[in-house]
Amino acid sequence: MKCILMVFITLHLLSCSKKEGLVMTHSLPDEISESSLYSLRVNGIKVPIEVLKPNMDMEKQPEWFRSAPYVHDQEIHIADFSAEGELSMELKISESFSEVNISPKSRQVSPVIKEDRISFQLKGPDKLYIRIDSLPEFCLFVNPIEDKTTDTLLSNTRYFGPGIHRTGYLELKSNEDIYLAAGAYVLGGVRGNGVKDVRIYGRGVIEGEFKHRRMVLIENSSNITIEGISIRNGRGWTNTLTNCDDVKFDGVKVIGFGPSSDGINPLGSRNFEIKNSFFRCTDDCIAIKSPDSTLLTENITVTKNTMIGYAFSDGITIGFETNGPEIRNVQVKDCDILIARGGSRVDGHSAFSIICDGPAWIHDIVYENIRVEEPVRKLFELHVTDGTDYGINPPGRISDVYLKDVQWNSKRPIILSGYNSSHDIDNVTFENCFILDTLLTSVDSTIFNINEFVSGVSFK
Repeated sequence: MKCILMVFITLHLLSCSKKEGLVMTHSLPDEISESSLYSLRVNGIKVPIEVLKPNMDMEKQPEWFRSAPYVHDQEIHIADFSAEGELSMELKISESFSEVNISPKSRQVSPVIKEDRISFQLKGPDKLYIRIDSLPEFCLFVNPIEDKTTDTLLSNTRYFGPGIHRTGYLELKSNEDIYLAAGAYVLGGVRGNGVKDVRIYGRGVIEGEFKHRRMVLIENSSNITIEGISIRNGRGWTNTLTNCDDVKFDGVKVIGFGPSSDGINPLGSRNFEIKNSFFRCTDDCIAIKSPDSTLLTENITVTKNTMIGYAFSDGITIGFETNGPEIRNVQVKDCDILIARGGSRVDGHSAFSIICDGPAWIHDIVYENIRVEEPVRKLFELHVTDGTDYGINPPGRISDVYLKDVQWNSKRPIILSGYNSSHDIDNVTFENCFILDTLLTSVDSTIFNINEFVSGVSFK
């Protein structure tokens, strides 16, 4: 009954003219746990908060994964709703607390603490990561209000309304839309091979229950859009797109808990856009790879994303698998990397990196306006390996990498490591890049670890 009521309210509000400060919520299905730790009001309207916990058996996970203390007892509380205009947030906490950390810091959100409540203002939709002492993480997802109603959905649309849908894997068809309404929980994943002109969108959730592997797996396809939904709690890589053209992820929320839980992996794909999205992953948030020796990877843009590499994770990496002929024209701009941590086969993760482990030539890569909040093991890494960790011999090479307006908030190493004179690193530029308050102007031996197979490092 409450789901029917939610749909009625939603359609009624959408039929009205939009107002400043409009808030649209939905009920949680009975099977979904609601938080007793946090309660939220937005412009005075109560917003339900879901409790999300992994259902994996930690004793069955590999030892390398269990070795990280922070992967045990993971728990996230999520408020996911739609709004527009000025928003007044009041978050009530049922346990005592003293410290509040709201990220990304670039948003400059200033919380006011009064007794058991935190209040702050937002100017509109956003995605925030809130840490309060050692209490469970709180994710605040404020989505833009949708223009569509159920009356305007196209006839080629598969519709999932509020409630639980035990679908297993959804098989995609060309020229179709899949719409997940707010409050819809689709338990399963997505499969597509050789499809085109597909859109998966809405405000609902694809939930993997930690049993669906590679939750979204799309191969040899084109003109694919995934927009607005949450994709979470799968086994292994969360979104894998192989040999695909013209792909867009916009405003998605990706959450992982288990080993190798990468967020989005473009594999041997082209013309690929990831924007306005949120990642909280237990492997690389975004990993651009080229495992197939015949596939070119090019024209990848990553903009306005928030990345939490919660465990064994870079914010974004190119590699390890780099067997294709080239990976080129990758642009990463206006992103916040909150956390990046954990061990790896190159002695730990970085905020962002290129690990060339295969014969590819990786070139024309841009990182611009990147903000790294937490201390990380390595700030940035370019590394040409011998090509045998995940790739195939011979090794590759890296050239023409440009970093501009990057801010790191801890003093840690920058690693530039070629393999030999034929498989080297060349032409790396740092422009207006800061470590804490210090502008990088030269190869500082206390920061840079550079071997003899690196040339053309410059500063502006």
